[in-house]
Parts: sequence; C-alpha cells; structure tokens
Amino acid sequence: MTNRSANVSANTVSSQTTVIAPAVRQRRIGRAVLLAMLVAFFACGLLGMVAVAGLAGAQAGQREAAARATATVAASLLDRLQKANALMREGKYVLAEANYAYILQYQPENYGVRNLIATAIAAQTPTPLPPPPTPTPFVADKRLIFQALVAADEEQDWDSVIRLADQLIALDSSFEAATVSDLRYRALVERGLSRLRAGQIESGLYDLDLAAAIRPLSDRVEGERRLAAAYQSAIYYFGADWEKSITQLERLYKSAPGYRDVGVKLLEAYLRAGDAYASTGDWCAAAKKYERAAQFDQNASLVEKQRDADARCLTASVGNGEANAGFPTAVPNTAGITGRLFYSQYDPAIYQYRYNVYDSAASKAYQIGSGPQPSYRASISPDRTRMVYSIYQDGWKVVISSADGSGTPTILTSGSYPVWGPNGLIAYQTCTDQCGIHLINPDQPSSVRRLTTSSSDINMQWSPGGDKLIYMSNFPGSWEIFTVSLSGTFQQLTGFGANSGAPTFSPDGTRVAFISNRDGGNWAVWIMNADGSNLVKLIELGSQHPYWQLERLVWLR
Repeated sequence: MTNRSANVSANTVSSQTTVIAPAVRQRRIGRAVLLAMLVAFFACGLLGMVAVAGLAGAQAGQREAAARATATVAASLLDRLQKANALMREGKYVLAEANYAYILQYQPENYGVRNLIATAIAAQTPTPLPPPPTPTPFVADKRLIFQALVAADEEQDWDSVIRLADQLIALDSSFEAATVSDLRYRALVERGLSRLRAGQIESGLYDLDLAAAIRPLSDRVEGERRLAAAYQSAIYYFGADWEKSITQLERLYKSAPGYRDVGVKLLEAYLRAGDAYASTGDWCAAAKKYERAAQFDQNASLVEKQRDADARCLTASVGNGEANAGFPTAVPNTAGITGRLFYSQYDPAIYQYRYNVYDSAASKAYQIGSGPQPSYRASISPDRTRMVYSIYQDGWKVVISSADGSGTPTILTSGSYPVWGPNGLIAYQTCTDQCGIHLINPDQPSSVRRLTTSSSDINMQWSPGGDKLIYMSNFPGSWEIFTVSLSGTFQQLTGFGANSGAPTFSPDGTRVAFISNRDGGNWAVWIMNADGSNLVKLIELGSQHPYWQLERLVWLR
C-alpha cells in the first residue's frame, strides 16, 4: 500500500497525542483540502481492494485483471491511480479524470474510482465548495504497531499481520525492516494458500504474487501456485472457447489429475464441445469429443451420442451417400465381436451400394446411406483438425485439407489409398519411384520411407497402437491379407486362393474384419483373430461386389 492508504489505516492503532490543523484561511485552500481528503478517502478504498482483494465490492471490479493473472495489470492500475491522485493535488482535473477513466475500463464496478471521476468533473466547474471540517489526523506510534504486528503473527491472524506490516512500511520503511518483511511474507503466503484451497483463486494468487515480490516462493508453494494459475486460466475460457479450455484442462489433468474438480470440468468441456460441433453438423469433430468424454464417464446417453456422431461422420464422407436410417436387419453375432462395424453391400436391383453399420450390442445391421461405390471414408488426423484422401489429377495424388472443409486443399505427394495413423504418419501406396506402401510425415513432406515393395499392396489400415499396418495384396497370386510392422516384419493372415480384402483391426487390436468371396464365390464379412486364427463368417453380402477393391471397412467401439 502507499503512504496515504497506510496513514489512514494507522488510525486503528494510534497514540493519544493529536495535532490540530490550522484554521481555513481562504476558500480556495479549503477547496483544495477537501479535494485532497476525497482523493485520500477513495484512494484508500481502491488500494485496499488491490492489496487485499477481499473487501466488499472488489471481486467484480478486479475479475478481469485477476483472470489475466496478474500482478502486472494490478501494478499498472496502482501506478495509474497514484498518477491521477497527483494530478488532482496539482489541480490538473481534466488529466486526472482521464487517468481515473482508464482504471475504470478494467474495474467497471469500482465505485470508489467512479466517485473520484465525479469529484474531478466537479472540480472543473466554478461552483464553490463548502468549507471542509477541520481535519484531526492522528500520529501513529510505530513501536505500538510493531508489538501488535508480532502478536497478530503469533495468533496467525494473517489479515492483521498484512495490514499492520503495510502501516509500518508506509510510516517508516526502515523500522525493524527485516522482521516486518519476514512477517509480511509469511502472512501473504499462508493467506494465499488458504484462499487457494478454499476456492478463492483470484485473491489467493494475488497474495502469492505479492509474496513473490518480496522473495522467491518455496518449491512447494510455487507448485501449488502454478496449479491454481493453470486451473484459473482454463476456467477463464470455459464456455467461451472450448478448444482452449480443453487444451489447458488436459495439460493440468496430466500433471495433477486429482487437483480440485479438473476431471469433472474436463468431462463437461468435452461433452459440451461435442454438442457444439454437433449443432453445426461437424459430426467428425463431435465424435472425437464424445469419444474422449466417454473415457471419463460411460453413461448410456453419452455412449449413444458417440455412436450417432460416428455414424454421421462416416456417412458425411461417402460422397453422394444419403443419410437415412434404414430398417434394422437381425444379424446374429456369431463371431462374438464388440463395437460397430461399417461396411458396404451391393444391390444389383438398383445398381447401388448400401452403406450399413452392424451394431454388435443389438446384433442388428442398419442402413445409413447409399451410393454408386463402396463406402470409402476420408482418413482423419489424430487431432481431428485435418483429413487426407486421394484424387485423380494427372495420376493419383494424396491431398490434405482441413477437417471442416475450410481453406484450400493441398497436394502432399503422388499416391493413393492414404490413411492417417495414430502416430501422426500417413501411409499410402505409390509407384512414382519404387512401388509399395510408403510412410510420410505430413508436416515434413521430405521424410518419406518405403515399407513394402509390391504395386499391389493397397487398402491399408493402421493398428490402434500405430505400430503396424494391415493391407491386401495379390503378391502370392491371389488377393490375401497381410500385416507389416514399422520395423519391417511381415505376416500373411489368409491363404484361401480367393479374393480377400478391405481389412481392418478391431478397436482393441485383437481381431481383424475383412471381406472375402472364399465361400463358393459369395461375398461376406469375416472375422478372425489378429494372428489369422479362429475364422468366423459374420455377414452375408451376396454374390456381387463389383468395386470390392475400393471397399474400406471401419470398426469402432
């Protein structure tokens, strides 16, 4: 606090000696004295609010500055206040008014500053002020205040310790300076921590910032301060910018998952962000948020939201497919699988493919759209902000665009069948230099690595862990299913001598789904273990599948 606020506060611990001010000599002097008293009165109220952050009416006025964290903003406002007060004393009322107005931008509900503005405006008019009453200031006894300070510290009355220490510093900064500084530091730390733990984060952080200005905080206290500051920053964006709030809550959750209600807040942020994306029709982004929310809470409503968003996301990327909920068809879960499996089925009567989803929980399949070719969904980046797909433009090109369709798509490289992995790499097929499946980092396009060597190695999918790919190839003379690890280890999973393709891993990586006409030429969806064992036919697809090499199965939770 400044000398003015400290001297006013010193009235509470004073000596018996009083000094009577001289009589008012003329009206102009009386007017200046009154203005000085008004400035002192309101300045004391404002400074007390900034230093303590707990007086009545202060919280609303300081919320913006505190939410920005910030001893820097508070110090700037304090400096501006002192400047305005000096201008008032010098009779420069117009400039004083402008400086008070600046403070009001940050503290719109600070009625003390509002009154100071009114006083500055009134001082610019020729209306004479009534003579002020004769002031009767008190002279404080520094020794008595120091004794009260020590007693307050012993009683752990931190409010009194801070107030009395500020009084002594204002009266005489050299008086018992080391002891006063130690006691004030301890009181600010203890009060700051108690406020943080009681949920008064703004005022708690301000106390600790004041303490840190005296000397560095201990590692323990600094750690708690950082957690509180991170939580406050995340909550500042809560409801206004879900992505920023989620980013900061996730960072805090990783470092301190048990801190306050960060887990509850993170669940709510993901759920409400998903709802926000769903309301705009961005189903892929909504599905990602619901998926993360489900890791915190598996209630039926949330699971249903996730399933619906996943289905709509898939339908939204099948080109001319129309989103409609067809009548369900009972399909016994003979393979004992879990989750939902998206697949296509050709209807020769209309020369169209039906896009279906098999729900293992209900043992039923639903039609979710239709189109001239099998469902081939664009592959989404792990953070759901970008997608990759292929187009034919003087040869096949791998193209990247934003997931929401904004911006201009860019050609990454030549190739087809691109799929984005959980490790951030994109796998694709190309023969521009040497044939085979290649890996590329989309953020470092020069970092290309060839993983396989055949031009027929196509339609790959990543394992959930991102450590291997599953794909189809006719390298052995018939279309079969293979896996290859990032270290180059191969495994052939099928060997039927018929056509098998469109392989995909289950969400947990233990099973594989694919299509094959190995059963007398009739197509079906088959399930097997990830090592190729325990083969089971799940869904009959009929005798025709003219574009089967374009099919891409998708297996979700």
